[in-house]
Amino acid sequence: MNKKHKLLFFTKMDFGVAANGGIKKKVFAQARAFRGHGFEVDVLSFSHQIVQIEGQNTSLTFPHSSSWSRLRFLFGGFLSVIDIKEYDYLYVRHFLTNPLFLWLLYRVKKNHPSIKIFMEIPTFPYRFEFGKMPFAKRLELWVDERCTGYFKYYIERIVTFSSKTHIFNIPTIRTDNGIDIEQFTLLNKAPYDGQTLHLLGLANVQIWHGIDRFLEGMKVYYSKKTTQTVQLHVVGSGDEIPRLQTLTAKYGLQDAVFFHGFLSGTELDAMFRRCHLGVGSCGMHRINVAKGETSALKSREYAARGLPFVIGYEDRGFPENYPYLLQIDADETPVDMHRLVHFYEDLQQKHPHYNLEMNQYAKDNLTWQAKLKNVVDAFLE
Repeated sequence: MNKKHKLLFFTKMDFGVAANGGIKKKVFAQARAFRGHGFEVDVLSFSHQIVQIEGQNTSLTFPHSSSWSRLRFLFGGFLSVIDIKEYDYLYVRHFLTNPLFLWLLYRVKKNHPSIKIFMEIPTFPYRFEFGKMPFAKRLELWVDERCTGYFKYYIERIVTFSSKTHIFNIPTIRTDNGIDIEQFTLLNKAPYDGQTLHLLGLANVQIWHGIDRFLEGMKVYYSKKTTQTVQLHVVGSGDEIPRLQTLTAKYGLQDAVFFHGFLSGTELDAMFRRCHLGVGSCGMHRINVAKGETSALKSREYAARGLPFVIGYEDRGFPENYPYLLQIDADETPVDMHRLVHFYEDLQQKHPHYNLEMNQYAKDNLTWQAKLKNVVDAFLE
């Protein structure tokens, strides 16, 4: 790439909310990956009342005292403080759409007709994720459904982790979730005494994570005589936490299930060092995600850190013979705790250096720079 192409990465997610920390890491990891391909990248995002445009040669901050003024800035006001014609590409992380966003796309294209606009939609169809959410969220979805038909007038390609060839009548680019391998610490294996297996459920916990299936399984497990214990550590916030806490009390699992809230940095590293298996998404069937359509970021983090994990779906980022994950059925059956114990003990014997082997696989196959190569190729067509 001779000419230095310039890209503006746009997201409306509030990075000041702790629960969005994982998405924030992903956005900036993708930005670094685009830079690795030779692009100059600025990221437009906001945190609470502050809107920021950050890049290698850019650092702009715009405080806003009200939600309305912030929205006005995000949906077009920023065009008065930057020259959109300096950018060759606009990369948008999808959010529920509204007429203000369509107005923004119209203004961008009017000011800069040759700019290429790509939108990333990680999960599609995404409407199932919101079916059981509060009325306000369902109203957002209703508005979204009436706006997406206009995307085809502004957006050239949809970047998706699904197998769809077209979304909203726009051709897609299929890719997978990736990781910024340098951001994850490879950890030593947790000590295992053959008595207690520690599980790590790390997520902004929603119904599709299926953590309730583990509680159901622990209820069955502890109803029978057993010499080993299984403990579940739930790290993160999310809509499902109150229900999971209620189930924990109902099943009498207070000594086996622990809710740690949001952790990061050295506290999160310490939790990884304590646990033997990671809990991936085990409820994707609840939101009608088709077989082979899932590409979960959390599974990639587990792989990078060297933590074996359990999932309830096929993830195309890992081959069928990948020995460090246990795939359980995509249904409502309780998770068999005996099976988890046997899986881990067998892995210990056959792959005593599993943490190093998992990390090497992640380096070779799961980086964002590798996953975004086809997006870069499409930009440069």
